[in-house]
Amino acid sequence: MIREISVKGLRSPELLVASVLNKMKDGLLVIDTDGEHQIKPIKDIASKMNYKVEVENNTVKIHVGKIEASKSINVVGATCPGPIIMVSDILEKMEVGELLEIIASKNALTDLTEGLKGIGHEILSVEELEDGNYKILVKKGEKKEEGPASVNIDEVFIINTTGTGNAERAYSTFMMADIAQKMKLKPTIFLMLDGASLAQKGECDKVKHPVFPKLSELVKGVLNSGVKIYVCELSAEFRGINQKNLEEGFEIAGAPTFFNYLSKPNVRPVWL
Repeated sequence: MIREISVKGLRSPELLVASVLNKMKDGLLVIDTDGEHQIKPIKDIASKMNYKVEVENNTVKIHVGKIEASKSINVVGATCPGPIIMVSDILEKMEVGELLEIIASKNALTDLTEGLKGIGHEILSVEELEDGNYKILVKKGEKKEEGPASVNIDEVFIINTTGTGNAERAYSTFMMADIAQKMKLKPTIFLMLDGASLAQKGECDKVKHPVFPKLSELVKGVLNSGVKIYVCELSAEFRGINQKNLEEGFEIAGAPTFFNYLSKPNVRPVWL
């Protein structure tokens, strides 16, 4: 059971939330709020009732109990773009509002969550399992209808395809990310083809510009500032890069994540 309510405009939103929670035996309560001043008391009341709480932007999700999915699929072991294709095939046959439970490996997690959100579905929850895989609960949404719109560019998607083979471009990748942040633009880095070599543990430590610090120090600074660095799954596999020798802070992703960023109207791609 999924119940959705809005507490916008309420001075004491936690009172309504508590009343609804007391009547729910299981499922998920999704609450639309005005922002942090409403979110905090809602989180407090849910915590007192020992319920798990998730916050995404101005939406609060409270897990009251187990949610029964209409269908389930296990895509562990499938490589990019297999997981998103398998999941999309099932969702295509489901009704809007129905729930799909997905069991996936860490490698496919970002692709599935980003890719499915990008095409209009809602990620209700992500839970790490004891075996290191993940359980994703998805609510089928309506297909997005694109219309003419005027948008501001506030993100940059920096794509590196040359890696350590071109030290100058390697430095530019992370320096551009730093400059973008200073210009109030949100940067995301995607390493593909030879660019994936930058993701191997210790690789950036081998690169030193005559004037600047080691590349690895620049990378650490970018990661510490919150920049996401994705590595193409197929490019990583081709070069023997996996979770064991992946540089800390880097995340393996694939085609769905890549195209989701490219399809955002507020994102400007930068190829290196």
